[in-house]
Amino acid sequence: MAKAIARWLGIDVTTTEMALAVCDEEQREGFASTKMRGATHWHGDTAFPAFDLRLIPDMLSELLEILASQGWTFEKPGSLSIACRQHDLVLLDPRDNPLIPALSWQCNAVAETEQLNANAQVTNSVGPLEERFVLPKLAHVLSIDASLRDQTAAAMTTGDWILGSLTGRFRLSSSDALSNGLLNQKTRELAVDVLSLAGVPPDWFPEVIQSGHSVGTVSAEPVNGDWHRIRETLAGWQAVAGLGDNHASALGCGMIDERTVVVSAGTSGTINLARPANGPLNKVDSSAVRFEFYRQRSLLLRMLAFCGDWYDRFLAEFAGDFSDAHPLLNSLAASADLDQVVRVECDHNGELYRPGWTQASLACKAASVQFSIGLELLIHVGKMLDEVPDSRQQISHYVLTGGLSQSTLFQQVFRAGIDLVDERKEIKVSGRAGPLRYKTSAYGALLNARMPEFNHELVNIPSALFPLVECAEADTKSKDSLRRRITTELRQSGTLCKAQRPAL
Repeated sequence: MAKAIARWLGIDVTTTEMALAVCDEEQREGFASTKMRGATHWHGDTAFPAFDLRLIPDMLSELLEILASQGWTFEKPGSLSIACRQHDLVLLDPRDNPLIPALSWQCNAVAETEQLNANAQVTNSVGPLEERFVLPKLAHVLSIDASLRDQTAAAMTTGDWILGSLTGRFRLSSSDALSNGLLNQKTRELAVDVLSLAGVPPDWFPEVIQSGHSVGTVSAEPVNGDWHRIRETLAGWQAVAGLGDNHASALGCGMIDERTVVVSAGTSGTINLARPANGPLNKVDSSAVRFEFYRQRSLLLRMLAFCGDWYDRFLAEFAGDFSDAHPLLNSLAASADLDQVVRVECDHNGELYRPGWTQASLACKAASVQFSIGLELLIHVGKMLDEVPDSRQQISHYVLTGGLSQSTLFQQVFRAGIDLVDERKEIKVSGRAGPLRYKTSAYGALLNARMPEFNHELVNIPSALFPLVECAEADTKSKDSLRRRITTELRQSGTLCKAQRPAL
């Protein structure tokens, strides 16, 4: 491409990939990605999955160089932001160096979560905690290694650490802080009393800043050598307080009101729905987690945490030749005889294959796994609808995103299933062209970088930035087969009662 001057930059940090998304004044887009490096374990313990932060600067430099080779220049300062895997915990020493690798969302603190959730003072302030949240996780880390109390000068998330390393100003972005039990849900201020109850020093955390607001500018002043090249390249750029990856992905799909449900079938499978902050919810088992969706609105999220692991295990065991050829495998799945597709059950302990699995064709196996993941997400949709009293009347459409959303069969399964769970709703996928079509968290980071120009209001984002098209629909025979299968499975799960839909 001809030389393009980047105006907005989005940094996307996931469990499997780091990426940069750029856009110029003419709305031309660029994208560069690399596999995430530095996966490790704290103290070598598999109970503490983590990432070595020392590799981040080299990865960012590499991606900036790739974009430069594509013709992008950063000589005119613009604005940048970040979307980062939620629940990453960073601890810094007095010289702002990481003390431990960043503990990821896959690192859980069971006992601390139960103890804190048993205290009404905690849940009334920060809301119900999940085992992957920073607050219980940090309490757990301190119980394992008490020496960290004397060594730690600051605590934050990985996204905040990256923006602070660029600007020299560390801030606690509200999006991730609220989704980690660190802020009072009503005041959006640091939950000092709750942190103290958890045995976590409140003064470790930097000042809270609303996501979408400016943290500061990238400075080219001399700094740690690992960041110097990046800061020189992006000198003068405005850094905008970032988002968690789920929030960014929802924003990237156009979830700017309560009419849109975003369903992501990626590293984690998630159902995302925007609601008024502190809006009423029906009581259900294993309720949705309430995150921030900018001010006065919340993001409800239900998660199939092992979604990506499930599919990756299938690839490794049965389709290794297709690990880098997903479109070809998706084509095979779409060709499968749907009457031969079987339910594969899966939980955190792995998969349960039904008799006859080993004799099935690869096409049938791929279709069965995609069908089963789609079914699990449909069950989560049903639970979300039960939890939100008026959602069925307000929702107009569902948007599919994530790696599996590119599969024709997966789209067909989800479309047939939604017609059973939430009738007469449209099912969409991205209608955007270019490299960011399916990179919705990266696109969300790019849009968040533009929030200052939108006056921090979602309604000011032009709808043209979210083109959508109808997802694939099976032919009549295949659709009838899918509906019969899905109806049976949803009834057995309790998601669909017999009174809701007659047998097909």
